[in-house]
Amino acid sequence: MPRFTFTALTASGERISSSAEAESLPALAADLSREGATLESAFEQREELPRVSGIPYFEVIGIYRQIASSIEAGLPVYEALEMLSSESRNMGLRSLLYFLRSQVGEGIPLSDAMSLFPRVFPSVHVAAVRAGEESGRLEKALDELADQAESFSNMSRRFASALVYPTVIAVAALGLLNFAFFAIVPRFQELFGDLGVTKFSTFTQMIFFGARLVLPVTLLLILGAAILLTLVVTQRRAASGRLWLDNWKLRIPIAGQIVEKAALARFSGMLGLLLDAGVDLPRALRLSSEGAGNRVVERLLKNMAAEVEMGWSLGEAIDRAGSMPPSLAWRVGVGEETGALADALLKMSRLYAKQVDSLVTSLAGLLEPILIVVLGTGVAMVVLGLFVPLAAIIRSLTTFSG
Repeated sequence: MPRFTFTALTASGERISSSAEAESLPALAADLSREGATLESAFEQREELPRVSGIPYFEVIGIYRQIASSIEAGLPVYEALEMLSSESRNMGLRSLLYFLRSQVGEGIPLSDAMSLFPRVFPSVHVAAVRAGEESGRLEKALDELADQAESFSNMSRRFASALVYPTVIAVAALGLLNFAFFAIVPRFQELFGDLGVTKFSTFTQMIFFGARLVLPVTLLLILGAAILLTLVVTQRRAASGRLWLDNWKLRIPIAGQIVEKAALARFSGMLGLLLDAGVDLPRALRLSSEGAGNRVVERLLKNMAAEVEMGWSLGEAIDRAGSMPPSLAWRVGVGEETGALADALLKMSRLYAKQVDSLVTSLAGLLEPILIVVLGTGVAMVVLGLFVPLAAIIRSLTTFSG
């Protein structure tokens, strides 16, 4: 029995891409209809899907750009894919491009072939390419998609880079304090014992007490971190757990604002891109919500898509949500009234991206002095608890000998 790869629209309006065996295309359509779904496109699988792994995201962006530039130069998509597959040094990427080339050569749209690899090409990217094919502006859709993807990738990379320095400082501080308690404090205890000192200040006694606790506390911290990491990984695999984690991220001071603004930047940018490519608003809303990167925001946007389907304008749906920024509702409302909704959304995406950069800079600027103060406090505690008593003992011995 032949096997078909297909895209279908469920009763809830969600677009799915999958594969199934059926005697024919009409039989497949009938099977999906009984399940409450409507077949949109399908083609018979004539060769096994290649196993693709280890394809960096920047190379996917490069594929979009090179195909777009090839089309602008007058090359058909098939020849562009053939050229890219022969030049690629990544074996996984080469296999993927070879498969896409063979599918396009058989008359299958590029978007349908891309939909077979959801881990490489997100559904929102596939929708943008499909809209570009349908409107005859595939090269523009690919070029704008590459710009959006590159912007969002840079935004995430800047956020990660901003945390590198504070993380290094934190690790160095913990390492220095552990070294002090493991190596220096016991030596001072031995020295004080050799000198016959038995009475110490409360502060020095606290240092000695901390030295006894540092090993079990460190082990407990490592164990706690391992348990927390295991819980996070386990929860991310469950829909309810992922929703809980994403909701928790939004509640973290400053970092929660960064997550929210980044999600809104992705959503508004992809929605503007899809609308500009000719995708209808309800469908574009559902697809762009999947690219928000946060399940809480995604669920909110899908509820807005349902309200738009019931007749509400997008600006009204955003305003009714209550948890969305009022400026977004206002700008979207103006864009709808002037017929420039896509342009308004793309401008909002750039604005939110700038706000993310500003918040990331503020977060890094806040963490760095805090960590430096903590590190300095730890060093000062060791000095005051050990070296000051030692200096007092040396002065008393000097006075006695004198």
